[in-house]
Amino acid sequence: MMIKKTFKEILGIDDADYKIIEMMEKDADVTHSKIAREIEKSQPAVGARIIKLERKHLLTKQVGFNIKKVDIKVAIVFVATKDVETIVSKITKCPFVNHAFKISGEFNLLCFVAASDLQTIEKLVDLCFRKDPNVINVKTNILIDSVHDFVIPIDFQIEKFDFHSGNCGPECNNSVNLPKYKFDLSSEEVEE
Repeated sequence: MMIKKTFKEILGIDDADYKIIEMMEKDADVTHSKIAREIEKSQPAVGARIIKLERKHLLTKQVGFNIKKVDIKVAIVFVATKDVETIVSKITKCPFVNHAFKISGEFNLLCFVAASDLQTIEKLVDLCFRKDPNVINVKTNILIDSVHDFVIPIDFQIEKFDFHSGNCGPECNNSVNLPKYKFDLSSEEVEE
């Protein structure tokens, strides 16, 4: 019979660390004094434990937009590739790709792509994924609402992106030996 390990065992933390993580997940701005009272330790001991947890990468701060509260469009893009590393290299510096994960199954890459409007997301998905010869299949889902708070970083370089110019976003494809892609401008866009 397999013995199931707890998160405390897997992460190498005790009850006090567990409580600190739990409190900071609920309120990242909780004071050390409040935590100290809750776990019955001194304030300096709490500070030392927080530093230890940060060094173990068990506490990390992320700054970004809470998509539950702001009107940023987000697509979840599933990509099946011939060579996942080539696509990962290509999107590493892309300001529109907020998170990317190698996954198992029919698709081998999952990306969160954010922009101010759906038209930009559509153009980006076409440009960066559908037109890439290393991509076999792409499935895109638009995030309608988040059940919980969900923070994603936004790279303000996306504001410099203008698909009407016909050029790809800033620094796109710099890390791979692929030509700069061009957006196919429809006749409506050319007239604007």
